[in-house]
Amino acid sequence: MSAHKVTAAANAGSADASAQPTASAAVEPARDARRDELTHVDAKGEVRMVDVSDKAETHRIAIAEGTILMHPDTQAMVLQDRAKKGDVLACARVAGIMAIKRTSDIIPMCHPLLITKSKCDIAPIAPAGTPAEDVPEGWAPARADGQVGFHVLVTAGVTGKTGIEMEALTGASAACLTIYDMCKAVDRGMEIVDVRLLHKEGGRSGVWDRAERHAAAVESVAADGAAPASAPVAVAPAAPTPAVPAIAFIGYQNSGKTTLVEKVIAELTRRGLRVGSLKHHGHHGFDIDVPAKDTWRHHQAGSKHVGLICATRWAEYADTREEDEMPARELLSRYNDVDVVIIEGYKTEGFDNIVVARSGVDRLRGKSSLDLVDGHTLALACNEALARQAFDAGFATRAININDARAICDLIQDYLA
Repeated sequence: MSAHKVTAAANAGSADASAQPTASAAVEPARDARRDELTHVDAKGEVRMVDVSDKAETHRIAIAEGTILMHPDTQAMVLQDRAKKGDVLACARVAGIMAIKRTSDIIPMCHPLLITKSKCDIAPIAPAGTPAEDVPEGWAPARADGQVGFHVLVTAGVTGKTGIEMEALTGASAACLTIYDMCKAVDRGMEIVDVRLLHKEGGRSGVWDRAERHAAAVESVAADGAAPASAPVAVAPAAPTPAVPAIAFIGYQNSGKTTLVEKVIAELTRRGLRVGSLKHHGHHGFDIDVPAKDTWRHHQAGSKHVGLICATRWAEYADTREEDEMPARELLSRYNDVDVVIIEGYKTEGFDNIVVARSGVDRLRGKSSLDLVDGHTLALACNEALARQAFDAGFATRAININDARAICDLIQDYLA
């Protein structure tokens, strides 16, 4: 396979990573369990390093990828070289190459290899909605779920008796982990996803290519009208990221959140912003719509998912088991017709937030409202006494009068800008 084709295959494997499950196994012949052997396990069931003495030396190549997702502000910080620890991407590239060379030190049954090629490329992921033709040179395409961050592509080569897939995968993992380490002070919610092999060449098994196998699987499904029997079970995707910026107003019970949120929604709407909102009900369940209305009657009759549509709005109600509560971020992914979402509550979900507190201590729990201030806090909406307490405690978070909805809306608009 030419170098050009290898790169194309790698890019094809990464471009649709967030949009579709891998179907590479779909074109493999059915496996015979009686003939399968785990080469790292001996006859007694004990782990071992495989004896490769009799294997022929061949030129081997492996390409792996990984992605780290983050807040857009974190991506901007990296690209503008504002991280306190230094040049994030340069450090991550070096880490990826070092990890390729040291894989046998951390993966127990890997053979030490005399590496002949090691390369780690890192590309920023384009913002949501960026057309393919408008993606800047050197950037990765926008993801289907709209999240941003960095895409890592690692190539490893060796002339030897055993494969180099683990080295490529370890390099991609280490590069992503290094980016996390360099940026975790400002964004602990970063996620490392889709670390996987894209392509390998050499050895007895020859060429394996994820993009080609996926294309073959799709063609097979189209021809048969159904998924092949050997197709893997698709893994449920992670909860989508919100389609628009969201700010949570958090605080203990009776802190004044609802009153303040009501004022903020009204003021932002007056300023011409399209505002959405989200609040946790807090109770075990709630009646669907209003008793005796048609939707309520449908639900009472046994419908588990009730939809309602009119010319200007729509709503849906669905029953789930208590342990299947819809994640807030999954619901927020539907908010694609507003400029900002105001969330009331969800103080443990890691949203950018404004801490709301009338006074310093929650009487029911005996906890300080300042305990809720974290790296995602934009401001503290409180009274003067708590503002002084926050200042004395060394918090750099901006304190705003809890009754000054206009000042809080000014802050939100600065955040959106």
